[in-house]
Amino acid sequence: MKKYWRCGLVIMVLTAVIMAGPSLQAKQAPSGSHKQAGYLKITDDAGRTTVLGRKPGRIVVLSPSFLELLYAVDGKAVGRPSSSIDLRLPKQGRSIPEVGFAYHINVEKVVALQPDLVIAMQGIQDALVPVLESNRIPVIVLKYKTYDDVFDKIALFGNIAGTKQKAAAMIQNLKAKLKMITAKLPNQITKVAILRATSKSVSLELENSIAGNTAKLLRLQNVAAGSRPFDSGADLTPYSLEKLVESDPDLIFIVTMGKTAEIENTLRLDVENNSAWSTLRAVRHKKVAFLPSELFLLNPGLRIPESAAYMAKLAYPEVYGSVQ
Repeated sequence: MKKYWRCGLVIMVLTAVIMAGPSLQAKQAPSGSHKQAGYLKITDDAGRTTVLGRKPGRIVVLSPSFLELLYAVDGKAVGRPSSSIDLRLPKQGRSIPEVGFAYHINVEKVVALQPDLVIAMQGIQDALVPVLESNRIPVIVLKYKTYDDVFDKIALFGNIAGTKQKAAAMIQNLKAKLKMITAKLPNQITKVAILRATSKSVSLELENSIAGNTAKLLRLQNVAAGSRPFDSGADLTPYSLEKLVESDPDLIFIVTMGKTAEIENTLRLDVENNSAWSTLRAVRHKKVAFLPSELFLLNPGLRIPESAAYMAKLAYPEVYGSVQ
C-alpha cells in the first residue's frame, strides 16, 4: 500500500508540474513578438495581444511605411492604402487593391478582402480596431516615429513573414551604416532648433520627432529638449521667437508640412521683416536650412542612413561634405 501511495503522489506532482509549465513560460516570455501556442504571439504598441494560429497569408497594411518594410523582408499584402506619392510603395505592392488613404480608410473594403491580419498605424487608425475585431479580423496597432521603431518593425515583420534571418541582417546593415556616420562626429557641442512650419503655424520639434531623433543620433543639442509637448506623446512644443533668441542655436532646421514653396516664402519674409531674427547666431552665419519632407517629416524607414548623412552634412560640412 505504501508503494502504491508513493507512486500516486509522484504522479500527482508530475501532473501539477506539467500543467503549470506553460503558465510559467508565458509569464517569463519577453514582450514584443514571439512564438507561442501557434504561429506567433504579438504584443503591439497599444499593449494589445494578438495570437496568430498560422502564418498570415492575407495581410492588409494601412500605412505605406509599413508596406515598404513588409515587402523588404519578403512579406506580401492583399490590400494597401492609397497614396498620392509612390515613394513608399514597393513595386510589387502597387498593383494590389487599395482601401483608401491612411487617414480615411474604407473599412468595408478592408473587410471584403477577408484578411487574416491587419497592420494599423497608432495615432491615426486606432478607431478602426473595434470595427475590425467585431468582424473577427486580427489587427495590430504599431507606432512608427523613431529610428528604434524602424528596427523593431523590421524584426516584427520578419517574424510575421517567416524571414527572421533576413530581417536581422537588414537591421545589422542599417546600424552599421549609421555607425559609420556617427564615428566621424566632431567632439563639440552644437545647439540646434528644429522648426515645424505649416501655412498657419510654427512649432518646435522635440527629440521624439524624426528630425529630432536624427539630431539626437548626431549628438546635436536640441534647444527644445525637455519642453512640454502639446499633448501626451506628441513630438511638438509651442514656439516663440523670444525663446529662440534666448537659446540662440548654432543651427536652425525647418521641416515644412503642406505647400513647401508657400511656407518657405512666408518664413523668409518673416526673417527679413523682423529684426529679432538677425540677432540669431544661426541666421548671421547662414546656418538655416529647410529639410526635405520625405526624409524628415515622415519616418524615412529604410532610408534612415540617408537622413542621418543629410543632416550631418548640414551640421558639419567640413567633415561630411556639403549637401548637393
